[in-house]
Amino acid sequence: MRKGLDAEDVAVSILEKLGYTVLEKRKPIVVGGVKIAEIDLVARDREGDVLAVEVKSGKASVTDVRQVFSNSRLLKVKPLLVCKGFSDASALSLASELGVRYILLPEYYLLTFEDFKEVSKEVIHDLLALYFSTEIREISSEEEKIIEAIACSNSFTEASERLNVSEEEFGRMVSSMNIFRLSDRQSFNQLRLRAILVKNRLKEKKLIENIERKLDALEKKIDELKDKK
Repeated sequence: MRKGLDAEDVAVSILEKLGYTVLEKRKPIVVGGVKIAEIDLVARDREGDVLAVEVKSGKASVTDVRQVFSNSRLLKVKPLLVCKGFSDASALSLASELGVRYILLPEYYLLTFEDFKEVSKEVIHDLLALYFSTEIREISSEEEKIIEAIACSNSFTEASERLNVSEEEFGRMVSSMNIFRLSDRQSFNQLRLRAILVKNRLKEKKLIENIERKLDALEKKIDELKDKK
């Protein structure tokens, strides 16, 4: 499993971009000489308010909201949650009631450059596998029009309009073509990608056939010249 950036490091980056100043990391809360808790971050906002920041790599629960609120009270500062949202409506409602500010943590921030490289490799591999696994048989001129319509459109509606047919009729036309594997979960972008791949394969196929015809014609001329000699 690939490891992304530490959630606290991500939070620091986001806070600084939003104009906050991070004062401390993992600040212990000591009561009567005993450490009873720890704050992920202590930060100051643009207005000068100091905040106890609790960072959650996932969604914040009611318990998380209570924790950051209690810790902020102990430090006599304001509470702030950095998370990917709330686990349920109760958690969000409690945050609002207690005045706990929150900043949503974007998913993509948890990926390093190495992660992006690995993801890119997987995407390229999938595309190549799809490209070379696409079988090109004899395709009629009508089917080519359907492929062209899908490849040049941004939605199923736009594709059907290009052929001046209803979406229902267009759906039947597409379903009848073996090169398209329709399913309930398949998006139009997936359909369009396959259409573009098929279109390019068809173009290559025609180009190769044209070259072969020219080579055959050239070979015949060479044979004719040999016979004349």
